[in-house]
Amino acid sequence: MSSTNLIRLGGLAAILAGILRGVNSFVPSDAPSVEILYLLTDIFILFGTIGIYGFQHQEARLWGFFGFLLAIIGIAVIRTGAIAGASLYSIGALIFAGGLSLLAVASWIARKLPRWVPISWVLSTIVGFIGYFIPGLSLLFIISGIIFGIGFAGAGIKVWSATSK
Repeated sequence: MSSTNLIRLGGLAAILAGILRGVNSFVPSDAPSVEILYLLTDIFILFGTIGIYGFQHQEARLWGFFGFLLAIIGIAVIRTGAIAGASLYSIGALIFAGGLSLLAVASWIARKLPRWVPISWVLSTIVGFIGYFIPGLSLLFIISGIIFGIGFAGAGIKVWSATSK
C-alpha cells in the first residue's frame, strides 16, 4: 500500500473521528458502552492525526512534527487510564491540546488545509479549557467537542479529497 493511500485512509479516520467526537459531546459519560465509543473515537483521532500530519509533513516542518508528536503522546496518555489510582485523562488531554495547537500553527503556515481548520482547533482548545476548569461553564466543554469535531472532520475531508486524484 502506498503512502498516499495510507494518508488518504488517515483522512477518512479524521472524518470519522470528527463525527464521533461531535456525537460524544451529547452522550452522557455514564451511558452504557460509552467507553467503547470513547475508545473508537481515540483510535480514529490517532490515525486521523497521522494522516493529517502525513498530508502536510514537509510544509509543516519542525512545528508540525512537535505538534504531531505531542498529540500522539497525549492520546497514548489518555488511553493509559490511571496510574496508582490517579486518572491521567486531564494530563493526556492537556498534552493532546498543546500538540494540536502546535499542529494548528504549523497547518496555518503550511497552507494545505483550509484556514478555518486550524482556527477551529485552537478555538476548541481555548473553549475546552474554560469549560473544563471553570465551574458552571461545563456547556463550553460540550461546545468545544463540537468545534473540534467539525475542524477535525474538515481536515479529514481535505486530506481525503486531495489524495484521491
